[in-house]
Amino acid sequence: MTAIEIGRGKSARRGYELDDVAIIPSRRTRDADDVSTSWAIDAFEFAVPLVTLGDSPIDGALSVLEAESFVDADGSFDIAAITEALSDADDAGAVSAIAVRPQRTQELLDGLGLVQPDLLFIRGRVVSAEHVSRNREALNLKKLVRSIEVPVIAGGCSSYKAALHLMRTGAAAVIVQSDLASQGVHVPLATAIADVRAARSRHLDETGVYCQIIAAVPVRNGGDVAKAIVCGADAVLVEPVEGDAADVIGDLRRTMATCGFESPKEFQSAELVVTK
Repeated sequence: MTAIEIGRGKSARRGYELDDVAIIPSRRTRDADDVSTSWAIDAFEFAVPLVTLGDSPIDGALSVLEAESFVDADGSFDIAAITEALSDADDAGAVSAIAVRPQRTQELLDGLGLVQPDLLFIRGRVVSAEHVSRNREALNLKKLVRSIEVPVIAGGCSSYKAALHLMRTGAAAVIVQSDLASQGVHVPLATAIADVRAARSRHLDETGVYCQIIAAVPVRNGGDVAKAIVCGADAVLVEPVEGDAADVIGDLRRTMATCGFESPKEFQSAELVVTK
């Protein structure tokens, strides 16, 4: 990729947000009724490629509990309430999933004991496979992933190298997101997803294991989801949906049909054009 010279001693790549790109239709179109929006991770399949956190579930999507919403007055996890919520999901025939920050992952797992969710999200603003700390023992993500039977989804990350290292821990999926909370640190989302897609290809070549990509995207309409998928995402972590989620899925289905693709996996092969 062509680098832009910032000055005599530094160059940079051009980065693109999702709003900076558009999807190019293919040579065929397809009936929208023939389009499938289903998505699967590990042994679990969902009707739509969306992931939600907290109290705003979307029909057909993966709904994830946030461990931080289950805390006692002293700040410790309310394990009884978490266990009940996970059991309720199991009883309802849903996939039980919970998200926790890296700093509190071991505390949560120790509290749950033999009670295990179907999926564990280890999520922070930026999550790396190699966190360095002089003041406390950092989470060894590789050791953790390989010591539990629960599939782990880890992130956020926004670069090729960071994503590749997360994938090499054995994570079932990585979360791509831009770090808007840190001043001066930001990778435009379309570029971040595409870079992580390249890391997934290398990891697949090295191991034969396909690691899912979940992109954290502010969703205004189905076009936002569609462009994230074409950039390389397998699913979208909704942050949040503006409007009716059913309209978002309908938009996604129509976009896929217009471009002639039958499934999200096929849709990843669509072409993009830079519009800005």
